[in-house]
This record gives sequence, C-alpha cells and structure tokens, in this order.
Amino acid sequence: MNAADIIFAILFYINSVMVAIVTISFIPQFLFYLFFFLKRRHWKEHSPEKKFAILVPAHNEEEVIEETVRHLLEDMNYPKELYKVYVCAHNCTDRTAEIARKAGATVFELNDPDPSHAVVAYPLQHGFREILRMDKEAEVFVRIDADNILHPDYLRHMNNSVLEGAKIVRGYEAAYNLKQNLWSRQCAIFYFKDSRIQNTFRQAVNGTAMTPGPGLTFVREVAELMDGWDCMTAAEDAEFCWRRLEDGYKCYFNTDAIVYEDQPSSFKDTFNRLVRLGHSLNKLFFTDGWRMLKMFFKTGKPMYLDMLLQIAFNPVSVICFVWFPIYYIAYAIVMLMQGAGVHVLSLAYFELTAPDVINSSITDSFSRLSACGNQSMVNLLIMAAQVIVTLYLFCVFQSFIAVFLDRKKQGLDDSLKGMWTGILLSPIYSFVYGICNCWGAVTALRWKVAARNPSHREIRPVLPESPKKTWYFTISEKEKARYEKMAARRRARLMKKAARKA
Repeated sequence: MNAADIIFAILFYINSVMVAIVTISFIPQFLFYLFFFLKRRHWKEHSPEKKFAILVPAHNEEEVIEETVRHLLEDMNYPKELYKVYVCAHNCTDRTAEIARKAGATVFELNDPDPSHAVVAYPLQHGFREILRMDKEAEVFVRIDADNILHPDYLRHMNNSVLEGAKIVRGYEAAYNLKQNLWSRQCAIFYFKDSRIQNTFRQAVNGTAMTPGPGLTFVREVAELMDGWDCMTAAEDAEFCWRRLEDGYKCYFNTDAIVYEDQPSSFKDTFNRLVRLGHSLNKLFFTDGWRMLKMFFKTGKPMYLDMLLQIAFNPVSVICFVWFPIYYIAYAIVMLMQGAGVHVLSLAYFELTAPDVINSSITDSFSRLSACGNQSMVNLLIMAAQVIVTLYLFCVFQSFIAVFLDRKKQGLDDSLKGMWTGILLSPIYSFVYGICNCWGAVTALRWKVAARNPSHREIRPVLPESPKKTWYFTISEKEKARYEKMAARRRARLMKKAARKA
C-alpha cells in the first residue's frame, strides 16, 4: 500500500465509526415513530387545590407583556385566589416593568450589567428566589416566556398532575401564530413532533420527558432544592432536566396542558434561534453529557440514554453537515481521478475497503484500477440518492403523522388545510436546522430578541374527540414512596444545617 492508500484507509474506518454514531442516534427516532399509534394518556381530574406562582422573565417585551399578563389574570379557568403572576424585568430599557405592573403583575426589576449574564437563567434565578422569600403559600411554580399564552385550562391540568404525585411536569407546546407563514409552521411542526410523538412514547414506557422552558412546572420542594434556580447556561431548560434527573426526579408529560408560543416568522429569527440552540446544546453535551452516561450505567435505565441522545443530535448533526460532506467530496474527487486514469490509490486499497468493485474479468492492472474508480463513483451516487430520498420521506412522514394525529388539538380539520406546505417542506427546515447548529457550535453565543407577532395571535379552539376509551397515566406507589424518602432526607439535612447555625 502506498501513502495515499494508508490515508484513505484510515479515513474510511473513521467514516465507518461516524456512520455508526449517526445510526445509533437515530434509534430513538425509529422507536418513536414505530409506535406512533400509542394512545395519549391523561391525568385524573381533581378539584382546584394547589397554589401557583407564575413567573415571566422578560427583556424589553413591552410589545407583548401586557396581553400576556392580562390573559393570565383574567382568562384562566382556575380560582383567582389560588395563583399569582410575577414578572422579572431583566435589563429592560423600555417600559416592560411599568406595563406589567399596570396590568396587575408583581414585578421584580433586575439590572445586571455583566454581559455574560444576558441569558434567561439570571432573571429566572432572581425571580424564583424572590417568590420563595415573599410568597410562603406558593406550592407550585410555573415558568413561561413573555410571548407565551397558556391555555385557559393549563393550571387545572397541572393541578391534576401535581395532586397525582408529579414533582416536575411539562406541557404540550403549540403555536399561536401557526398559520402566519412557512417559517412559523415549520417551527411549530418541530414542537408538535416532540409533544405528540416523542413524549407520548416516553410517557407510555414510564420514561422522562425533556423539559422545555415555556410552561415548565415544578413544586416548591424542587424550587427550594435549587435555591430558586441553579441552571445558569444558555440551555437552561435542558440543563434543568439533566440536573433534576441526577437529583432523582423525573419530568412528567401532561398532553392536555397546552402552552402556545410565538414561533419565529422569518428566516432571520429562525436562524438566530437555531444558532443559539446549536451553541448552547453542543456545549451542554460536551460538558455534562457524561453525567447522563454515568447514570445510565449506574441504573441501567434507558431514559438516561434517551436524554443523552436527545441532546446528542446536535453534535451528530455536525458530523452530518461537516464530516460527511468533506469526506465524501474528497472521496468522489479521488474516484473521478481514478476513473480518468490518474491512479491515486492502488488495488490494495480496494481489496481492503471495497472488494465488490474489483472486476476480476479485467486482467490489465491499469484498466482494473480505472474500473474500480468508476464503479466506486457509481456506488457513491446510488448511496447518496438512497440516503437523500429515505431521509426526505422519513422527515415528511414524521411531520404528517404528528400534525394529523393532533389535528383536533390544533383546531385543524381532517384535510390539514394550510399545513401541507409545512409538512412537505419540513426536510428543508431540518437541513437549515443542521446548518445553523454547525454554525452555532463554532461561534460565540449571541442572544437576539426575535420579532414578536402580537397581531397574529390566534388560539385555535381544541376540537372535541370521541375516544372509545380514556387512557390515564398514574405514578406508581413505589415512585411516590421514593419521592417521599428524598423529601424526608432533604428535610433532615436542612434541620441539621439549621441546628449547626443555631
């Protein structure tokens, strides 16, 4: 073997490892959509009982904060005396604090000149700490963003989950500007797939859900454990999930608790959001990913590996959009040269990596090497076409299934009118997502506020369904007992700490 043979043989085996990594990362996706027919599980109904504290972190949100606060205070189907609304105005240079206060919220103002603190984690930490200090009756904490709208029954459904024993709960993410344009539809479909397909499967197998920011709900016990909030990276919601898993908590999914988000409505805003996610999630994977791997080997529970692979899609997309293009373009160039008679590689390389391209009927070594190059190029083109078509069809299938199964939840009819362009072009969004993720992985974090779309707020009513049977989700008594033991140990530690101080 010559030097070129050795180099390309090494690259061949490195590429084989990369293909294996990407394949493994797709296993959860295969399972999610193999069992797409799983029924939604609901939580048993309870009377309103828990007292909620809703925190809205806000940075220059005067355009939307008034309607968000007024909706919370006036439109929720939950006793008004059982919840309070708080806003943490973070480094605001507009009238966010003033408008929120006039709308009826209790407002905390946080002025923090440190540029590294220009992320949502800091107003969350300040706001939840203040609520813990001043609102001793608050039992359940909810975090939403300034551009979010909670379904009127959101607190009622979260009350059901908490009374059934859940400590951390996430809701169903939808979009209130669903049909504004192609970009808002694409972003919304991304979250439909997560809520309807992935988390329905996880709930069915008693796994854990990945915690999002909008609508994240947790009990006071968890807030006190964090001293308000302890996840300070730009990926604070994913970090929260991983940290709480380490603490022994799971995040449960409530499919009936809908939170409507203002989805990006332009390529610029979509690009900025995806780049930010790419930067923060790639960083989280490489700094904290080992913790999920350790928990998986320690407990043997697949949910830890699932959470790791969920974030691993970000570095995996770097492999897909950086390594594969570079490797296969270089490979194609060499094979074109080989077929044209410029023999960069010897027969030993093909005998080692691709014996199927060697034509034994050709006796002339020069012609044989050229034939190997031509056949390898043909095989590469066939493989590329197969991969592109398969990924396109799978992506469209994912989007169609997610939208169709939850069409009534989105207020859509059976024809999915207005959603077909989003479904058929969803592979393009996935491509853009991959490119943005790669760019975010190699650039510094820049937090840019997206354009708000208050004029496109349209909460489409959930259409009634008539299931033959209602499936309920219940937390096992064993799991409830484990939570009680965790709480008892924590109370004992706090009592010892207080005794030492005394």
